[in-house]
Amino acid sequence: GGLTDACDLPDNNFYILGDQLLYNSSDDIAGFQFEVDGTTASGASGGEAAAAGFTVSAGGSTVLAFSFTGAQIATDCGLLTTLDTAEEPTGLSSIVFSDGESTEISVDYYDDSTSGR
Repeated sequence: GGLTDACDLPDNNFYILGDQLLYNSSDDIAGFQFEVDGTTASGASGGEAAAAGFTVSAGGSTVLAFSFTGAQIATDCGLLTTLDTAEEPTGLSSIVFSDGESTEISVDYYDDSTSGR
């Protein structure tokens, strides 16, 4: 896959590039949770989640992020967070993003393995 810039993602998609979680969302993000496929995650740091003051926790294959203060990620696209994983993830699943009203934001995991998209 040739995707390197989060802002090239379709709207409301996110993608893992190595250990970096890239996203493009038209909604402000108040929290997110997902499962890391193919490996385990021991932590996550940096990116817009850290800039917004989110608490990001990772244990086993689950990564959970939210703000104790109600802060939201308002930036439309960029680096969400960088994962600390045992090995490179094969993908992400059970993805839930929510907005400030705790309403789920419909997001898709961008699959660049299919041609013609």
